[in-house]
Amino acid sequence: MRIFLTLLICFISSEMTAQFWIQKSSFAGVGRHRAVGCATENKGYLGLGHVNGSGVDISYKDWWEYDPASDSWSQKANFPMNNHGATSFVVNDQPCVGGGSALNGEFYTFDPDQNTWTPIASCPFFNPGDTQGFSVNNKGYVYFGTNMAEYDPSSNSWMLKATTPITFGSWTCSFTIEGSGYVKAGNKLYEYKPEHNTWTQRANFPGSSTGGSYGFSIQQRGFITCGYVGGLSTVTRQVWSFYPGNNSWQLELEFPGTSRRFPVAFAIHNRGYFGTGTNGINLNDFWQYNPTINTADLSENPENQWRIYPNPSTDFIDVELPTEFPSGQIGEVRNLTGQVIQRVELYAGLTRIDVSSLTSGTYFFSLQQQGIQVSKMFKIL
Repeated sequence: MRIFLTLLICFISSEMTAQFWIQKSSFAGVGRHRAVGCATENKGYLGLGHVNGSGVDISYKDWWEYDPASDSWSQKANFPMNNHGATSFVVNDQPCVGGGSALNGEFYTFDPDQNTWTPIASCPFFNPGDTQGFSVNNKGYVYFGTNMAEYDPSSNSWMLKATTPITFGSWTCSFTIEGSGYVKAGNKLYEYKPEHNTWTQRANFPGSSTGGSYGFSIQQRGFITCGYVGGLSTVTRQVWSFYPGNNSWQLELEFPGTSRRFPVAFAIHNRGYFGTGTNGINLNDFWQYNPTINTADLSENPENQWRIYPNPSTDFIDVELPTEFPSGQIGEVRNLTGQVIQRVELYAGLTRIDVSSLTSGTYFFSLQQQGIQVSKMFKIL
């Protein structure tokens, strides 16, 4: 009986984790960090980067395509030179890569159909390196220091945009949500709106990482993955999401693989993909992230619009439900093995739940929606 229960708990735990993280085919190149990656509509791309753990700095120029449909990697034409710390964005559904350790603002575009690299106009204002570019409305954006530059593929030209609100140093990260780009620098988050050419400070990042993270976006949320904490020697597995609709951050289920800094991440078809990086050892594992359960409140159905806060917490959580939610339903606090720790009656509006008796760790709050059990993760400090 004890063996059966142990197996059942392991099964439940693995099933709950699989809702979020699935290990995929490892990156086909050698392990590395400070690589560059991006995604077109249907494929992901990853390459360049370096290793320097033995004291010898080796940069790479190999370029690989990831097909999520077959979970497979295929090597493509090499980048024109060895490079690490480069910056990328996507326009005309083609990756553009430039800057970094080997270039002075030069950029190249990759044509997946022709498997060729072609030079485009160089950024004349600065050399973007160890920062992540982003794309909005088929234009590319790169930044460094106090400067932001926009690349327009229709004219193959660059233009300086509004001065950044702070000095963006190395190892920031960024993501795009609808018509805005977001840049995380330390614990600060700023939104850039190309339509108005303005910067706005948003809610501070509450997580541990101070740099070396990677960003991507899915379903109107931006995600920040891993990174270093204070100094390079301390790395984290934390994953946080930002929802601009209410200017708030949510702690997601922790990355189950090796903690790291300088990974690569991108999103394809509402799934995140994440890999490479280093914790002193250069890594080539590769993972898929599925945020569907944690983003259930993004549905247009009012009954699905609910949230939990504060997250993380220490003594209580508030479960906020829409006015259309039927009162009297029972919600459940579960641990990572799926065991029910606490049951509580829910009401439309706000229900406060005392969680002061819970030990530090990660939990799920579950309720029924249209006959389906949905869950949100929260953390107790």
